[in-house]
Amino acid sequence: MGIVNAGQLAIYDDLPPALRERVEDVVLNRRADGTERLLALAEEYRDSKGDGEATTQQAEWRGWAVGKRLEYALIKDITEFIEQDTEQARLQASRPIEVIEGPLMAGMNVVGDLFGAGKMFLPQVVKSARVMKQAVAYLEPYIQAGKTEFKAAGKILLATVKGDVHDIGKNIVGVVLACNNYDILDLGVMVPMDKILKTAREQRVDIIGLSGLITPSLDEMVSVAKEMERQGFTLPLLIGGATTSKAHTAVKI
Repeated sequence: MGIVNAGQLAIYDDLPPALRERVEDVVLNRRADGTERLLALAEEYRDSKGDGEATTQQAEWRGWAVGKRLEYALIKDITEFIEQDTEQARLQASRPIEVIEGPLMAGMNVVGDLFGAGKMFLPQVVKSARVMKQAVAYLEPYIQAGKTEFKAAGKILLATVKGDVHDIGKNIVGVVLACNNYDILDLGVMVPMDKILKTAREQRVDIIGLSGLITPSLDEMVSVAKEMERQGFTLPLLIGGATTSKAHTAVKI
C-alpha cells in the first residue's frame, strides 16, 4: 500500500511503454525477474526530471491550433494560458457559447473517456474540471451580454443529491443550459430528496436534474426516481455525474 501524491500522477498512456511494462510486471507479479528488470531500467531515470518525449510535447503544444491547446490544457491541468486561449477561441467563434459547446466540451469528453478507461484518476478529473470552470467563468460575462430577452425555453431544477458535495460538472451544465435560454433553479449540494421534489412542484419546473460524483450517489438517484414515481411525477429526470452511465441509468434508474 502507498499514499499517492495526486499532483504527481501522470496520464497512464503518457508513460514510456518500456517503463510502464516493467512497472506492471512488478505490480502484477508477471515474471520472476521483474524486480531486477525494473531496477536496471530505473538507473536510466536517475537524476532525470521526467520523460523527454513529454517534455518536448509540452514545449510544442503552444504552437497547436487553439482547440487542441484548450483540450491539452484540460487534460494536463494547465491554467497558465487558459484565459488567453479561451479569448482567442471566443474571437474565432460566432457566439461565446460555441467555445463551451465546442473545444471545451470536446476536451472534457477526452478526460471522461480516459477516466472511464482507468487512464486518468479522480484527482486529475477534478483538476481538469477546475480548468474548465475557469474558462467558463471567463466566458460568462460575454455570454450574458449577448443574451436577448425572450420567453424561456423551460425551467430546469438542478441539484447534487444528498451525501454528495461535488458540483463543478453541475455548474457547467447549468451555464450551458442557461445560455440556451433555460431558466435554471440550482439547489446546490447535499440536497435531500424531499426538498428536490417539493421545490419541483412549487416552482412548476419542466425537468429535474440530479448530479453526483461518488458511487453512493447512484443509489440516492434511484431513491429519488422511485419517490417521483410513487408521487406521480411525469417530469423528465436528467442524470449526470462521473460515476453515472447510460447503461446504469437505463437499467437501474
